[in-house]
Amino acid sequence: MNDTLMVHSIGTNTQQNATKMAHNSIQGHHHSAFGIEYYADKSLLRWSMSVGCFLDPDSPAARYGAGNVHKRPILGCGALFGEQKVLVVSDLHIPYHHGDAFDFLQALDDEYSFDKILNVGDLYDHHAGSYHESEPDAMSPEEEYEASKHYAKELQDIFPKMIITTGNHDNIPQRKLKTCGLPSSMLSDYNAMYGTTSDWKFVRELWFNCKGAKPVLLPMTLNKRGRWDKNILEM
Repeated sequence: MNDTLMVHSIGTNTQQNATKMAHNSIQGHHHSAFGIEYYADKSLLRWSMSVGCFLDPDSPAARYGAGNVHKRPILGCGALFGEQKVLVVSDLHIPYHHGDAFDFLQALDDEYSFDKILNVGDLYDHHAGSYHESEPDAMSPEEEYEASKHYAKELQDIFPKMIITTGNHDNIPQRKLKTCGLPSSMLSDYNAMYGTTSDWKFVRELWFNCKGAKPVLLPMTLNKRGRWDKNILEM
């Protein structure tokens, strides 16, 4: 029986998510939300996990929220430990991901040997095509696209198989087509667009049975220079 839903966004309040759902849940999207909350009633105990992000807080793509300290990106991801070890990769926003994010993810996989890799969405940022005003010092649309293809292949070398629940940033090309009055079916699928193989599966949401696995947060701790502190790799 499937008891866990992973989808890009549920709500900003992780405690409310645990309370209102009759199942476990995993979400991303809310970059400043990084936590696990539990709720129990007479029927069952369930949890909700918000997994932060890997968006570089100093990148042009992060600047729109820089004036609100409560919305600062919290770098990290999630995992489930049980019969299987499952890594939940959080909002990377390629190519505006933190420069040490891939090294951190590789180190996690080396340490825990995950059986399955999930991605909660916003794998790609599409800053140049965003509905927000684009930053003048950001990459051009062509530069961003080429960089995204490069990093996508690099990430697939680390995680050949991955299931991704698409986020609002991933869907910007499809949304732009609708704005122009064109059908989103005119676009190739994500793998064709970015040169990755079909072993990356893109879905709107993912239901699965966690089989009693324990949800865990994996923070990417930075040093004073803003780089990943490689001495800290903790559950």
